[in-house]
Amino acid sequence: MSSQMGNKRWAIVALMLLSYCAMYICRTSMSIAGPVMMKEFNWSATQFGLVSTAFFIGYALTMLPAGYLADRFGSGKIMIFGILLYSLFTFLTPFGATIGMLILLRAIVGIGQGVILPCNGSLLAQWVPKKESATAQGIVMVGTPMGITLTMPLAIYFMQNYNWQTVFYAFAFLGPIWILLWSQLGKNKPELHPSITKEEVEYIRNDQGPAQITGADAAVTPGEVFKNVSVWTSALAYFTSNYLFFLFFAWLPTYFVNGRGFTLVKSGYMTMIPYMFAMIAYPLGGILADRAAKKFGNNMGRKIFPIIGLIGAGVFLVLGTRIESAEGAIALITISIFFLSITQAPFFSMPPIFSSKNAGKIIGLYGFCGTCAGLSAPILTGAIIDYTKSYDYALFFGAAVAIVGAIVLMTICTVKAVESKTHADIPSSTSSF
Repeated sequence: MSSQMGNKRWAIVALMLLSYCAMYICRTSMSIAGPVMMKEFNWSATQFGLVSTAFFIGYALTMLPAGYLADRFGSGKIMIFGILLYSLFTFLTPFGATIGMLILLRAIVGIGQGVILPCNGSLLAQWVPKKESATAQGIVMVGTPMGITLTMPLAIYFMQNYNWQTVFYAFAFLGPIWILLWSQLGKNKPELHPSITKEEVEYIRNDQGPAQITGADAAVTPGEVFKNVSVWTSALAYFTSNYLFFLFFAWLPTYFVNGRGFTLVKSGYMTMIPYMFAMIAYPLGGILADRAAKKFGNNMGRKIFPIIGLIGAGVFLVLGTRIESAEGAIALITISIFFLSITQAPFFSMPPIFSSKNAGKIIGLYGFCGTCAGLSAPILTGAIIDYTKSYDYALFFGAAVAIVGAIVLMTICTVKAVESKTHADIPSSTSSF
């Protein structure tokens, strides 16, 4: 690789990381403010679950359309619209005078944030060669735990010195700041960037990009993609990973307060610990997946760490509920979240293998399934807690869901290029190993 080639693709990856970070800071504001809001509004666990779930109702509405729009019109314009929308309604969230109004406001925040994941996926398909795809995904996804981690001390500061409403007011300005950065530094395609080198464009396009999609890969239609069993089973496994993620996301601060007896301040800082380690796990999962794919092929290489991660997350979560020590519980839950975080980048390295041409659409499907997990995890967790009067059974259920996902990957899913039925005689440009 030429030392003069340049690294503009990694600058775009860094911008995508920051978009995730801003998005999750705004999203996490409800989770960290949750215990205070439950007390102030006298909500039950089920009611808090409804407010948390409302976000994902809106999120689901834009997830699949965003993939199509990003592939057709470019991700930048779609992302700017979504970021402006969720920023405005994050600012308006404290004006929800009733639980019904608050549910509506959070649903619109979800509509805005629903475009970010498929747009970022479409950008990665343009900017990153396949051999670097999982590594790049892992770096981008560092924005998730980074955003959650930053939210904890910032939200606690605002609530201690002002009130819970200030959390939403302050965080709403992060999205517009990102838009300014993108307008100066970002482009939808490498060829459009004013200072990228010809060598870097060729390096990217020699392994990934619409200019290189030929033969059977170019002939694959969206209908053929969405009829493929492995595409759907990989999305189902992604659902299970997200179910456990959103269980942690929506309920971990409240679990530490109500289930372990922590103060709100201690809960906030303890919740930071797992996500600090997750910042290591996200890129690690991508690096490991790229290396495993190179050694074992895409099928085994892309699946092995999601399988290990889902099983490990489930096992250590169960162990965390069984230990009496609060410090021990934090340690085991941290290990559980670490294993879970390893799964994310490998999952998102699968769509370009299935079909480079339709990567944004497949990522939209993943996002939709992940959103369904976001819809179900908060409300089911709240309902289980209210019914059993215990957090343990809700956590057991989340662990079981994750392990089912690992079984699905092991037994049903095969990560290889989707074949066009009408162009079966044309060799595919994507190796299925």
